[in-house]
Amino acid sequence: MQYEYCSGAVLYTEVNSIIHYVLVVEMDGHCGLPKGHIELGETEIQAALREIKEETGITAKILDGFLTKIEYTMNNGNIKQTTYFCAEYENQSIKYDKHEVLGVQLLPFDEAVRSVSYQSVKNVLIEANQYITRSK
Repeated sequence: MQYEYCSGAVLYTEVNSIIHYVLVVEMDGHCGLPKGHIELGETEIQAALREIKEETGITAKILDGFLTKIEYTMNNGNIKQTTYFCAEYENQSIKYDKHEVLGVQLLPFDEAVRSVSYQSVKNVLIEANQYITRSK
């Protein structure tokens, strides 16, 4: 059994004063948050920002004060641990890489939660939304 370490973020922006979240449709068809493997020499934050840029084309800013981790066993028996931050952006267009993801969605909270495939990732989005709305 081996560990795999990933990093990502709950990425958001405001559209007409309403918070919208960026979701990615992964290559396997599941909908989730931008994330990916931490490369050798990267910090969790560096990996999260790189993955956001690779998957969405967005240059994001990580917010201080929010960090959560989820862990699960994959089909191959390895354990994947993913660290999530909150990240925001303004005035940028999404330009996703078709080699990285099948698509990208920008949705208000209720629609975003309904769209996320896995409950553990829904929980991350819910926790981040509470943090973001308290901070405003």
